[in-house]
Amino acid sequence: MANSERPGPAADGYRTTDDTTRREPTGMDLVYVANSVVPSRAANSMQVMNMCEAFADNGHDVTLLVPDRDAELADVDDVYDYYDVAPTFEIRKCTRPNLSSAGTFLVNYWIGREAAAMEPDLVFGRSVVACYFASLTGARTVFESHSPMRESRFGWLEEAFFSRLTGHETFEHLVVISDALREYYEEAYPHLAGTVVVARDAADPVDTSVQPVALEPADAALQVGYVGNLYEGRGMELVASLARRLSDVHFHVVGGDPEDVDRWESTLADVESITFHGFVPPGDLDRYRVAFDVQVAPYQHDVATNAGHNTVRWMSPLKIFEYMAAGTPIVASDLPAIREILEDGETALLADPGAVDEWTDALVRLRDEPDLRSALGRRARMAFLENYTWEQRAKEVLRPETGVVAGGNVHGP
Repeated sequence: MANSERPGPAADGYRTTDDTTRREPTGMDLVYVANSVVPSRAANSMQVMNMCEAFADNGHDVTLLVPDRDAELADVDDVYDYYDVAPTFEIRKCTRPNLSSAGTFLVNYWIGREAAAMEPDLVFGRSVVACYFASLTGARTVFESHSPMRESRFGWLEEAFFSRLTGHETFEHLVVISDALREYYEEAYPHLAGTVVVARDAADPVDTSVQPVALEPADAALQVGYVGNLYEGRGMELVASLARRLSDVHFHVVGGDPEDVDRWESTLADVESITFHGFVPPGDLDRYRVAFDVQVAPYQHDVATNAGHNTVRWMSPLKIFEYMAAGTPIVASDLPAIREILEDGETALLADPGAVDEWTDALVRLRDEPDLRSALGRRARMAFLENYTWEQRAKEVLRPETGVVAGGNVHGP
């Protein structure tokens, strides 16, 4: 890859389109392999795109390899603009043979082989199959995991690839997003003990020039926002209960698949204190976050991904870091994974996800104490800037020898 020229402007929106945004690489030739659909509304695709931008910002020459799947957002003209990232890295799509499990395996096989054929300094990825086949051809490899292999659809197969990958001489290290997930891997795979990098997720700083959206009704005592999907376990039931209880507080729900939004709008048709804004492109979400008086993250004890997996033990929610970046006070669920990020009374108010009274009390307190709102938001933003930006994360996941990563550490002697 180091000796090849990047493609020039292309009509499909998947190539670097403005050479003025590119930096002369000073670091590694890095290929990022993932099984994400790009573009899509999935959080995993947002994480992958932001990490690629951050790697490029840190001076690396970056190429992202993903499957060439039918995009759920076919009307996106510029994929970089959609994700609000600079076109400083290249995106290549590998053809997926078919929609069967064998097709998924084969496309990740080809992604891994194509990555290795580019002769990069490093392959970094979230596809264990692609990372494995890249490592077989001599490519140095770092794998990032967000949940145990066993919890995937084809867990037994992915566990087999993972065991072989981590035993290969070209494997550098494993990156995980929480202490709980590190503990799982070090217990299940003793040969990894002392080498696992904990790097919680991240966000981009919110530009001070961002103009907040105008929220209605303007005379609400408190504007409370929820940004994210409406999958099972994300806490929409709790938000609904709060909206019925607190008539002087207005709730804003931003995001969700159309069918989920329609269902909840119908369920809450008699409640005037809630507004559903529907899907908003990632690049426009900061305008909502900075407009809210309070942001809520009501994760439940069972939290589902879009694939239906329960991630509550291992999660490091993007939502939390995006909320922190906005500097708006947060009320979040009191769960172990959340406590790895937020401190009750210092950077947020934490409440039992099953106790609506605690959430009610927290919102009433923030409604009545504007100084507390300001202090919580300010301290959360400071903690974010010190620990949880994408650029910091991209540096530290590649430097385990430093002993420290953003929001976590490398556990070793």
